[in-house]
Amino acid sequence: MRIGKKVAFYLAILLPILVLGMAGCGVEAPQNTFSPAGEVAEKQRTIFYMAMWPAVAILIGVWVVLVVALIRYRRRPGRPLPKQVHGNPVVEVMWTLAPLALLLGLAVPMVSTIFHLGRNPKPEALRVRVIGHQWVWEFQYPTIVDENGKPLTILGTPDRPPELHVPVGREIALEITSADVIHSFWVPRLGGKMDAIPGKFNHMWLVINEPGVYPGQCAEFCGLLHADMRLLVVAHDSEEDFQRWAQEMLARQSKGGG
Repeated sequence: MRIGKKVAFYLAILLPILVLGMAGCGVEAPQNTFSPAGEVAEKQRTIFYMAMWPAVAILIGVWVVLVVALIRYRRRPGRPLPKQVHGNPVVEVMWTLAPLALLLGLAVPMVSTIFHLGRNPKPEALRVRVIGHQWVWEFQYPTIVDENGKPLTILGTPDRPPELHVPVGREIALEITSADVIHSFWVPRLGGKMDAIPGKFNHMWLVINEPGVYPGQCAEFCGLLHADMRLLVVAHDSEEDFQRWAQEMLARQSKGGG
C-alpha cells in the first residue's frame, strides 16, 4: 500500500511535466523543424526519426525491466536474498550483437542520405549569394542583373528583415559567406543551418514544395543585435510569378529605389 502511494505521488509530479512537454511538440509554430516545407528539411526530419524511435523503444524497454526488477526483487522482511548471478555469456553476446546490428541497419540509409544532402547544387539551380552583416542579411542573384550588369540585390535592416524570393519546385543553390563575423543562415522549415564565415563560401541547396512565407534567423551569436538578424523566404507558386517579381525589383534598383 505504501509503495502504491509512492507511485501515485511520483505520477502526480511526472504527468503534468509530461503534458507540458508534449504541448511544446505542436507543428503549427512558424519555425518548427517537425513541419518541413522542402526536400532537405523532410530528409533531415526522416534521419532524426530513424535515430529517435529506436532510442525511445530501447529507453522504454530498459525502464520496464528496471521497474519490474525493483518491484519483484525488492527486499522484504524475512525473505532471503535472491539467487546471485555472475556472468552470462549468452546474454552478453546478445547485448553486444544487437546494438551492432541496429547501428549497421541505421548507418546505411543515414549515411546515404547525408551524402545526398551534401552534394553540390545542380547546374540549372537558381544561384543566390547570401552575405551576413552585423546584423542584417544581404541576398544577391548573380544570374539576374540590371542594364548596368549589377546583380539584383536585397538588403534588409534590423527593423525590416530582408526577403529572399524564390520559385516553388526549383532547386536553389545558396553561396553563404560573411562580411564581418561568423553568422549562421537557418530557415528551420526548409533545411538545416549553414555557417557564414568571412573569406569563405559555404554551399547548400534547397527545394521548396509549398508556396508561402518561411521565417529564418541567424543561428550563431554574432553580437548585441543578434536576435534582430532575421529573414523571410518568400516562395512564389510559379517560375513566371517569381520572374515578374525579379523584373519589378530590377526596375526599382535601376531607379535607385531597390
